[in-house]
Amino acid sequence: MLKQRIQILQTGGVIGADTAQFLNRVIDMMHADYPDIDPDHATMFTTHLAMAVERIKKGEIVDAMDEFCWQQIQETPEFPVAEEFRNKMMEYSPIPFPKSESDFIVLHICSMLEP
Repeated sequence: MLKQRIQILQTGGVIGADTAQFLNRVIDMMHADYPDIDPDHATMFTTHLAMAVERIKKGEIVDAMDEFCWQQIQETPEFPVAEEFRNKMMEYSPIPFPKSESDFIVLHICSMLEP
C-alpha cells in the first residue's frame, strides 16, 4: 500500500525517481524493523519524508525546532530508537538533510513508534 502511494506521487510528478527509490528503501526498512507499525502512522511518516526530501532539493529548509520541544522529544522512550532509525535511513538518502529537517524527521519517527 505504501509503495503504491509512492508510485502515485512519482507518476504525478510530486516526487522524483531518486526520492521514490529512497522512500521505497525506507518502507522496506520500516517493515523489517517494525512489522507491527500502525499503517496510518507509517503513511503520515512516509508522506512527510517525501515532502521533506523534495523541499530540501528545492532549497526550502524549515526553521529549527523550538529548543524546548526538542528537549521534550529527547526525553521520550522512542527517541533513541528514532535516532538510530533516522541515521540508518540517511545512509540511503539522495541528499544530505540539514539539522532542522533531520530533527523533524526524528520527531515524526517518534510519533510513528508511539504505541
